[in-house]
Amino acid sequence: MIIKAEQLSSAISSLSQSYLLTGDEPLLLMEAQDTVRAAAREQGYTERHVFDVTKQFDFNQVHSDADNLSLFAEKKITELRFDKLPDKAQQEQIKELISRLNEDTLLLVSCPKLDKRQLNSAWVKALNSQGTVVQIWPVAGYQLPQWIKQRAQASGLKLTDAAVSVLVERSEGNLLATKQDIDRLQLLCEQETVDAPQVLDTIADNARYNVFELIDSALSGEVAKTRRMIELIQAEGVVPVILVATVYREARNLLKMSYQLRQGDSMSEVLKQYRVWSNRSRLITGALNRVPFGVWERIVSRCGHLDKLAKGSEVGNVWDELLTCLLLMGGQSIWRRVL
Repeated sequence: MIIKAEQLSSAISSLSQSYLLTGDEPLLLMEAQDTVRAAAREQGYTERHVFDVTKQFDFNQVHSDADNLSLFAEKKITELRFDKLPDKAQQEQIKELISRLNEDTLLLVSCPKLDKRQLNSAWVKALNSQGTVVQIWPVAGYQLPQWIKQRAQASGLKLTDAAVSVLVERSEGNLLATKQDIDRLQLLCEQETVDAPQVLDTIADNARYNVFELIDSALSGEVAKTRRMIELIQAEGVVPVILVATVYREARNLLKMSYQLRQGDSMSEVLKQYRVWSNRSRLITGALNRVPFGVWERIVSRCGHLDKLAKGSEVGNVWDELLTCLLLMGGQSIWRRVL
């Protein structure tokens, strides 16, 4: 069957063996992919094999993967992600793959928008005969205010009409950027109802999350908020060198403070010596009480590695490592997972 993106959530209760997601709106396409994956996981599809299909892509690896049963006989999702519409040769390969699908494999194909003629092509019909085609349409300009209101409401926010107008003006049709703005408002606005001045203050250029807010969130042990802030900072294209240097310095200071507490100094003496402002004293005290000296030593060592990643002298994912260091500073017990 062929459905619209907004019908997917209700239709997914009856999981198809194959899905074709077609559209040119990146955010809605990603969310449709997430919806299919989540439904598949609930029904036991625990493996996921992803293939990014380009012009020179070799489909033999997909067929080989389809023929290889999992060592543990687990169900799997096979994803084909096309950056352009499939050419004739690729269409034939998709038809062959569909004909060879076994019951333990779910096929998820994503591609740019297909027009009416292309939707009637043989490969789409082959997929649709045993699956679902999801058409993802962009949000029209007149629909954008209502789309923003619904998104905000789902995030627990109520936007005034003026606030919605500000977001509409900023979006310029970029739904992903608008979603990120709403996410920032959710994290930073304490009031349930948000007006235009709050929107402008929160999302204005050069007035977004700063490193000190990020560190305080981590030291408070707010895992979800810290993770989301990292994601948004990364999405904005922020260069991590200065961010990392500040986190590294904070970790070293906390190590020194922890050492002095270990030597018998009182918390008030340590806070005074390191000139901790009164509005942060409770935060710092909590972090020092949660995290023992030995762990601070390991955190500082890990931050040293992070600093080298940020400066390019070592290879690795600087954002993942930054998140790990921040979570550890907040007292999260994740050493087995990250070491």
